[in-house]
Amino acid sequence: MDVSIIIPNRDSTLVDETLRSVLAQTSFDRVAEVLVVGVDRLGRVVESGSVRFINTGKPVTAPVARNIGIRSATGSFLVFIDADCIAEPDWLEHLLAAQQDGHKIVGGGISLEAETFWQLCYNLTMFHEFLTVSPPGERRNLGTLNLCVAREVVEQVGLLNEGLVRGQDTEWTLRMRRHGYRLYFTPRAVVKHLPPVDSLWKILRTWYLSGCFNARIRDEYRDVIAAPPFYQWPLLLIAASPVIGWAITVRIFARIPRSWRYLHTAPVLFLTKLAWCWGAARGSRSFER
Repeated sequence: MDVSIIIPNRDSTLVDETLRSVLAQTSFDRVAEVLVVGVDRLGRVVESGSVRFINTGKPVTAPVARNIGIRSATGSFLVFIDADCIAEPDWLEHLLAAQQDGHKIVGGGISLEAETFWQLCYNLTMFHEFLTVSPPGERRNLGTLNLCVAREVVEQVGLLNEGLVRGQDTEWTLRMRRHGYRLYFTPRAVVKHLPPVDSLWKILRTWYLSGCFNARIRDEYRDVIAAPPFYQWPLLLIAASPVIGWAITVRIFARIPRSWRYLHTAPVLFLTKLAWCWGAARGSRSFER
């Protein structure tokens, strides 16, 4: 048994479903431990067998929880899933199969199944490069809600950056690329993501903050992630944001088979791209000079 599964939890109402899906994995015999890290005032985490709850006493951010989990884990492979995700039964099997093929960092696919309109919008706009309908292959970054990393990688690149409110997974996986690792995506390792979003305001706030922090990440990692020149000019980025927003929205739908089924989400997706551009302009170091 050489796999540690790490789940950051902040009073999630779905963490019990996450755990049930993890415990039902076809490859669970490879799992040494399931570590749930954070707070669970709703009492949905039940310790039994390989499931261990690490109580932080107070709510902590996701990167802090993941880092505590990494320090506590014993496995050679660290697998991350979020407490608002439900894994398909063969999710872990496909992540480990990609590891066995030589990919030391493997991200999995996000299902377009959702329970609400806002969840569908969130997943389409945030994870359009990581959907189950996306082709396998290398990616420029990966998300920690569905990720498998060989321990040797973490030992070389270090832990997640706890100072980032958003974009910690982007920064972490770009740091892995800087160290010469390739990031591999397999759409067959599927989770259903049910984020706690119930309004346009929550989605736009998330994207504004993502833009703020990702602008700084792009500045720091120019050697591994190319960006158009106008990203360095905040006022130009704001002026161009409607064009950028529609271009990215159209590209998202162009990549999805039978995308007409999701056209009703287009206005929300467009607004998220505007919010990202405005956040990126605000977060750019050029803005401060």
